[in-house]
This record gives sequence, C-alpha cells and structure tokens, in this order.
Amino acid sequence: MGETTRRQSLGAAAQRHLGLAWWSLATVLGGAALLFCYLRIAGATQVNSDGAGLVLQASDMLHGNLLLHGWWDTDVSFITTELPEYMGVTAAAGVRPEVVHVCSALTYTLLVLLAAFVARGRARGAEGIVRALLAATVMLAPQPNGPTVVLLGSPDHVGTAVPLLVLLLLLDRVQPPRSWARWLVPVCVTVLLAWTIVGDALAEVLGVVPLALACLLRAGRIIIAARRGGASTGAWRAAAYDLSLAAAAVIAVPVAYAVNSLIRRLGGYRLGPATYHPLPWHRVAQDAPLLWQSVLALFGADYAGVTGAGNVAFALAHLAGVAVVLAAVAVAAWRLIRPSRSAPLGDLAADVLVLAVVVNIAAYLFVVPIDNIYSAHEIGPVMALGAALAGRMLGGPLLRFRPSRLRLPGPRRGFPVLLPVLAAALACYVLLLGVAAASPQRMPQNVHLATWLRQHHLSSGLAPYWQASSVTVDSGGAVTMVAVAVRGRNHRLEPYPWESDGRLADPATHTANFMVIVPGPVTGKLAVKTFGKPARTYRYQSYLILVWRKNLLAALAPSRTPAR
Repeated sequence: MGETTRRQSLGAAAQRHLGLAWWSLATVLGGAALLFCYLRIAGATQVNSDGAGLVLQASDMLHGNLLLHGWWDTDVSFITTELPEYMGVTAAAGVRPEVVHVCSALTYTLLVLLAAFVARGRARGAEGIVRALLAATVMLAPQPNGPTVVLLGSPDHVGTAVPLLVLLLLLDRVQPPRSWARWLVPVCVTVLLAWTIVGDALAEVLGVVPLALACLLRAGRIIIAARRGGASTGAWRAAAYDLSLAAAAVIAVPVAYAVNSLIRRLGGYRLGPATYHPLPWHRVAQDAPLLWQSVLALFGADYAGVTGAGNVAFALAHLAGVAVVLAAVAVAAWRLIRPSRSAPLGDLAADVLVLAVVVNIAAYLFVVPIDNIYSAHEIGPVMALGAALAGRMLGGPLLRFRPSRLRLPGPRRGFPVLLPVLAAALACYVLLLGVAAASPQRMPQNVHLATWLRQHHLSSGLAPYWQASSVTVDSGGAVTMVAVAVRGRNHRLEPYPWESDGRLADPATHTANFMVIVPGPVTGKLAVKTFGKPARTYRYQSYLILVWRKNLLAALAPSRTPAR
C-alpha cells in the first residue's frame, strides 16, 4: 500500500513538472514570436525626441551618472520602470534610434505574457489555458498606425503596468497560511510599489489605491463574519494579513517620496511640474466623448480615428476585445460589491484589477485635460490590466458554458460551444497581428537632418525640442544638440528644461555654433536677434540651418527651470 502511494505521488510530481516544462516552453517560444512581431509594429512608428531622450539618459547612466545629475526631466522620470530596460538595450546596441523600438517591443511582449499569467491565476488544466489565451487575445494585435502608437511608441505610462502585474502574480502565488508570507509579502509589496512610484507616480493610482481599498474591504468582511460567528476576539487577528497589505501599499507612498527627495539632495535629476489638477465640471462634460474614443483607440478599436478600409476593418474587429473587457469589468465590479457564497472574500487579484481600471479611467476624466485621443497614453496600463481581468473573470465561464445546462437537444449538448468562438477570435487576431507586422517600417523623424549635419561637419548646435535629442540619437551621438525654446515675457531663447541634459547648455564646458530652425515659435529672425548675423546660411528640406563663428551658448538666457 505504501509503495503504491509513493508511486502515485511520484507520478503526480512528474506530471506537475511536465506541465511546468510545457508552460515554460510555450512561454519562451510564444514570447520570441511576439517580440519579433511587436518589433516590426514598433518600427512602423517614428522615433522622436521623447524616446530619444530616454536613450540619452540610459547612455549617461551607463557612463556612471546613475542619478542623472544635471538632467531636466519631464513630470515622470521612468528611472525605475523604463530606464533599466533602456540601459540594457543601449549597452548592447549603442546610442541609436532602434533602441526605442526594441524597448517598446520588449515592454509590450512582457505585458502580454504577464497579463496571460495573471489571468490564469491558480487555475490549472483547460481552464488555465483558456484564461491565459483570452487575456492574450485581447492584447495580441495592436493597431500599427493611428493613435494606438501610444502602446508601441515612446514610453509613457504603458510600461508601468509591468511591475503591477508582477505584484499581482506575487499576491496570487504566495498566500497564507504560510507563516513567512505574512511578513515577507507585505514587505515586498512596499518595496515593489515604492520602486514603481519613484519611476512613475501613476503607480499610486494604479497600485496603491486599488490594493489598499481591496484589502480593507476584505478585512472588513473578515471582521464582520468573525463577529457574527461569535469569534469577535480573533476577528482582528484573522484580518491581520489583509490589513498589513493595505498598510504596506500606503507606506510605499512616503517611502517613494523620501527616495525622490534623496535623489534631489544628491544632485540628481529634477522633475518638471505636474500639469494635472481637478477639472471644472464643464470641462469634464466636454471631455466625456473623448474619454470613450480614447478607450477605443487604446484597444485598437477607434474606427473613426483611422482612414482606409483595411484600417477601419482592423478597428471594427477589435471592438470584440473592448466588449469582452467591459463585460469583465461589470462582472468583477458586481462580485466586488456582492461576493458569491462560495467565495465570500472574493478574488483579491480581480478586485485590484477592476479597481485599478476604474480609478485610472476616473482620474483620466476628472484630472487630465483630454486635448485629443492621443492623450490615451495616460490610461495606457488599462490595456494590460483589462485584458488580465477579462481572462480571469470570463475564461472559466467561457469553458464551462455548455448547452446541456440549457437542456438543448442533440448529441453534443455537453460540448463547450464558446471555445470555437474563442479559437476563431484568436485566429482572427493572429491574422491581424501578421498584417500589422508586415507594415512598412518608418525612418526616424530627423535621420536625414542628422546625416546632413554630419556631412557638413556640424557637430554641436541648438534646435527646438522635437529636433534636439532626436538628431543626437539619429546621429549615434556624433551630433550634440541642445533643446531651446522661446520663454518669458521678453520672448528670449532659453535652454528648454524638459527631458534634456542641462549640462550641455553650460558655455564653460560646451560649445554650440549652429542652430536648426523649423516652422514654429523659434524663428530665424529671433535667432539673428539673439546671436547676431550668421556666417553661413543653409536650407535643407524644411530646415533652415544658421552657422556662426562663436559659441552661441554664452548668449542664451539662463533657463528659469520650473523643475521640482
């Protein structure tokens, strides 16, 4: 009897290991195929100064400037979210525009895989596979053009979902009653959330608020149930783990702020001012239609924002993904409010996901001025979080729905009839992914200008923001550009304190002898007024290049940086 039991346990262990091996192999092969496709889709977008600035920051960090001393950053630093990835790719590839495409493709591949694993949860067998496939299908084929370049263009909040999905995997995999989990998991929650907030404060909206609310709600239910059962003395002890998770999430905020304060004191980067604030009600009502269009754009379903029959058909096919995510949000919200008797505490990961989606969209509507649907990058993480929620909420019911429960006639009444629907949708999205991956690749935004400047031996100059960092990266660092802008009441040229290296504007250590002019506020007339008559003037395509025989940096007005 003992021998039989031992053989059965060994067989079960071998089966588990075999299943793990198959999942690992499928993940690696699927990830490699997705990475190739997403690299092609990312290549259909133009690299501009937003992405190029991160390449230059990563290069500077690789050369020892880990805190980015002298840098004027945007209102988001990405120093703990996107920049580590950029450092790795830049170390391998060097300073070149393709780094932006590679990092965008890596980030999106990670999001698809992590969303699939979070959707799978602790489910095994067929249900685990269906859950994972449903989540992956929703995200599988991003639109290669139009406003959805926020997913595979320059980094802007989309990658913030990566550590948050890792956090949900941690909460899913490591649970009490393991004694060490009761103290180690809350510590990991604080560290991971604080790390993410340092790079992107949006993690407070996506991680801190949803996790704290979900855990407090669970703790309240535990305490109420214990007191109803007459065990009031042990109610708080039973809820201790969930309360500790809520406290860990809240503690992450001051920890992150302390780290950012320390970075400033040590002379690190300076953040630009936050531009978001509570909006008046009339602006909220005005932005409401754009909110819906932004959601459609994010999921590749904005059929009104693209042109051409193929692109419109692509968008219409993605309406199915939007419908699935909306259904999952509705189901998860209902279960959050009214949990089932079989699971009175609900599903923590699902609760956090639905709260994150709702809170992010609410903040987008009430705090962010929505100028156009390209503002959808502010809700970029909703794509991955919504897909993970869809797989987690609807994968099991999709598998279990069988006509026999509806007493339908026929020999196949026990067949899960919705599985062919999922298979057809997956096949359709795979086809769309192939179409998107076949899109023509686009040159970086200013690569021709960078080539022209190198050919004319112009290596250090000034330009507006959208040409400055872009030209530097397009030239492989051979041409160094300082971003300038018209600022102040006197309309003087100043270094532009936005994702740029302020040290390059110091005339004591750097020089600049030419300026690139494009249609816009920075005009040739203003350049002549500031620096005097140029020695040479060139025209190349839409660019005007003015060259002097002196260091222009000495004549620039000092930047009145609003950095914080």
